[in-house]
Order: sequence, then structure tokens, then C-alpha cells
Amino acid sequence: MINLKQNTVLIRGAGEMASAVAVVLHRVGFSVIMTELPIPLAIRRTVAFSDAILDGTTQVEGIQSVRSDNKNYLEILKDGNIPVLQDSIKIIKNIKPEFYIDARLLKHMVEDRRFLARCTIGLGPGFMVGENCNVIIETMRGHNLGRVIWQGSASPNTGVPGKLGGESAKRVIYSLGAGNIEWFVDFGDIVEQNQVLGKIGEIEINSHISGIVRGLISPKVSAIKGMKIADVDPRGIEVNYKTVSDKARCVGRGVLEAIMVNNQNKKSSPKMGKI
Repeated sequence: MINLKQNTVLIRGAGEMASAVAVVLHRVGFSVIMTELPIPLAIRRTVAFSDAILDGTTQVEGIQSVRSDNKNYLEILKDGNIPVLQDSIKIIKNIKPEFYIDARLLKHMVEDRRFLARCTIGLGPGFMVGENCNVIIETMRGHNLGRVIWQGSASPNTGVPGKLGGESAKRVIYSLGAGNIEWFVDFGDIVEQNQVLGKIGEIEINSHISGIVRGLISPKVSAIKGMKIADVDPRGIEVNYKTVSDKARCVGRGVLEAIMVNNQNKKSSPKMGKI
């Protein structure tokens, strides 16, 4: 049997997808550490640990994360919580995790960071096995969602949000201007098409469709034009915006599979990556 508590996982990014991975791994006993930008850009903040950077602490499905640094993260782990540090390659090098998971979802080819850990896992586009990671998890909705990829790459980025409740691009709202955001709605509110959700200065932020408010960027973030700032889900009240989504949960379990296979492979053979 593998002693999971001996395994340290560093997840780069603390948005929705990264946080779903953290929830899955934390629950089965891994020591999970996360890093995030000093100004997080997540919009589905009820299911993201990123707000710990801004607020000091936050919870996802009853699991608590705490803003941390390279001096106190071990104490936070001992308390059963997830430390969230400001993103820094230097700090990651010092932590020396066994598993490094790049969950930033940058969607373009990223730098090779395989030297940071025994096994490097990439989520979605931007990774090629053997070039900048050891294994990839598919993030595109469809038959292969959550699939563990040991050769090649994930599906390319389409640039179009996945379809939910019959809507795709219309459910995502982008900033029409720059400045501080004032929201008139909150997570879980039911809104109508063209309803004013908030404003940036004198610029109104309108919903393109009717549905439930599922994503709102933190008002502590100063918006820039073209930034993704909100998400309205057309499925309405059937959506539980406080729990990890089916998509994110599937990706999280794909990461768990990849780690367990890698551990088993390490145990049975001195050569890594030969599955």
C-alpha cells in the first residue's frame, strides 16, 4: 500500500480547476500546496481557493485554505489545511514536491518545468508529453474529459467556452472597460437577459442571457478591457454553484489516476514514465 501522506503535491494555480484537483487529492490524504498570482483572476470563486490570497482564508466544500509563505506552509499542512502561496518558481524549488501540477490553464505552450518534481502533470492545452511534462489530463468537455494522456498532447484550445444549457459564448461576460468593479448581484442570484449586474465606472455590465450567477471576479481586482469578469449559467437553479462542477471533478479524478499509476510504476520499475 502507498502511504499517500508521504506524497507532496504542488498545484500551480488556485482557480476552479486547480481547486477541484486540490479537493480530490486532499480528501484522499495527499499534502497539497498551491500557488497563485498576487491578484487572482478566478471568477467562480465559491469553488476556488484563490481568494485566500486576497482574504487570508477561504473554503471549498468544507476544506479550508490559508494564505501562506515559504516559512509557515508546513504548519498549515499539519493543521489539515491547504496553504496558498504567491506564485514563485524559487519557492516551488525550495518546497521540492514529488508532484508538480500546472493547473493555470494558460492554453499555450508552457515552459518545461519537469526539473521541479519527480512527476509533472499538465492540465489541458499547452503541454506535450516528453517535452514539458510527464503526463497530461484532458480538460475539453466530451468523451475524453478527464482522460489521462501518456503520449502526445491534449485537444487544442478552441477559444470558445463549452456549451452549457444550450449556451456557450453568451454565458461568459468580458469587461468593456478598465477600472474598479461594483457588483449589484451575488453568487446564486437568478438574473434575466440584459439585467445590469454591476458597473465599471459608468459602464454597465449586462447579462447576455437569463440564468444563475455562477462567476464574479473579485471587486478587489481592477479590471482591464477584455478581461473575463463574470459567468451566468443558463441552467438556473439546478446548478449548485457552491460545489465543484462535474467537469472540474472529472479532471481532478484524472489527476489522481495519473498520480497513482505513476506511483505504481515507480514501485514496479526503476524507469519512470513507461506505462
